[in-house]
Amino acid sequence: MEDAKVFEKKYGAGLSEIKALDLSKRAETLGAKKSGQSYVFYFFNRRIAFNGNDFVDMNGGEVTTAVKVVLCDYLMKCPFQKDTVSNTMVTFREFSNAGPLFSRFSENTGKIISATFSGQLDKLRSSCQNLGGTLMETKSYDLSVRFQALNKVSIFLNFNDADDVMPANAVFLFHDDVEKYLDLECSAIICTYLTGLIIKER
Repeated sequence: MEDAKVFEKKYGAGLSEIKALDLSKRAETLGAKKSGQSYVFYFFNRRIAFNGNDFVDMNGGEVTTAVKVVLCDYLMKCPFQKDTVSNTMVTFREFSNAGPLFSRFSENTGKIISATFSGQLDKLRSSCQNLGGTLMETKSYDLSVRFQALNKVSIFLNFNDADDVMPANAVFLFHDDVEKYLDLECSAIICTYLTGLIIKER
């Protein structure tokens, strides 16, 4: 309940700010598509439109306040410099000032994936592929999958299944420049959201 109130307050502030912006250049930079008077964003496997007053799912589904907060932040933080993508990958914990958020982030993401899919590698692989994840070649993990959260934001899930020595372990990775597009809280939200999708898909 407390989280809901915080998100509502943050969304209200963000909505007021983006309503005052010229969104045409920002939307183009961020990969959104113009549709009538709306701008359509691809959020994982969904199309979510901003109509000037609110964010709505193009297929009629619910858009949670947390997701709206992410999309507001994505619009507000839009960088206008030449688009370059860092090849350096980092965990959430490696971001500056991530400390206070890390424990909850871990509980809501990697630990849930690890506990749910321990001994069920094939089921996790299937769930990720059904959600549009791209399997990556790696010798370091039993499974590595890339997800496109937003046009400019990718998330990588690396998973090692349990063996005789170690328990199952799941970790999410980001490009180290993701903070150009989303703040830490919103990066945590998209991983928590993806975790929910993966669990639901199993």
